[in-house]
Amino acid sequence: MSGSWGITLSIAFLAALVGAVVAYVLASRRARERGREEGRREVEDRVRAAARALARGLKPEKARPGSPEAEIFEALERGWAPREAERRRALQEAIGRVSAFLKENVRGPLAGAGPDADVAELRERIARALGALQDVDFFLHAPEAERRSVDVVPLVRQVTREFASDQGVGVRLQLDEPMLRAEVADQVLMDALYLILHNAARFGGGRTIDVTVRTSEERARIVVRDRGEGFSEEAFRRAFDPFYSTSPEGLGLGLPHARRLVEEMGGAIEIRNVPDGGAEVEMSFPRA
Repeated sequence: MSGSWGITLSIAFLAALVGAVVAYVLASRRARERGREEGRREVEDRVRAAARALARGLKPEKARPGSPEAEIFEALERGWAPREAERRRALQEAIGRVSAFLKENVRGPLAGAGPDADVAELRERIARALGALQDVDFFLHAPEAERRSVDVVPLVRQVTREFASDQGVGVRLQLDEPMLRAEVADQVLMDALYLILHNAARFGGGRTIDVTVRTSEERARIVVRDRGEGFSEEAFRRAFDPFYSTSPEGLGLGLPHARRLVEEMGGAIEIRNVPDGGAEVEMSFPRA
């Protein structure tokens, strides 16, 4: 009798233990579900608050640094399409920039030819005007960026020599390695580098430009440094905006077009000011 009573007590104890375990598991599951639900509601509330702020043209304020919301807001600040009023201003700025460029570089040379101009002068003025129109056409058409493994060193050598000869600006070339292979499109890379050199010459006051070819972290890097005043705060922010320029003579398409060419080759382009003066523009590409 006592034996069966002991077995009954054991079974009852085990049943109670199992019941307690089950109750604990269920309670824990409900707690986790409540936590997930509260977390979901919190995220939804933050997203709705952000949407209301953005709809009013304001920056959301309660994004924790490093949170997904903060990353979204930073991306919006960098790449969000402008509002209608800003589009109109951008269009007016573009039209004004093109008009000034054509007046200076096309109409100016042609109108400057007086009735006594000889044939040689007329030809020279017409050539300048046509060259300006070709410059505009160049920005409108991007060449095919078919990439292949090439040594970028001879390409950089060729462009720097041609630029120095065309523009009469000194270029100092430094090579960390005698050969550096990367995945690029030959002509596209040369076009992008020429544009960056032209920008460096203009804003560097015609002083010698430094070009460095180096490698780091499995990337081929081409760095162009000028000896000018560097980027102002506004120029740094808007350097890649089409038709933005601090020079009245340019179209403001050099760096934006260079960026387009570089990124179409799978590369990246960065700008920065140099502590001891001047600015740098760096192109980088995956090494081959």
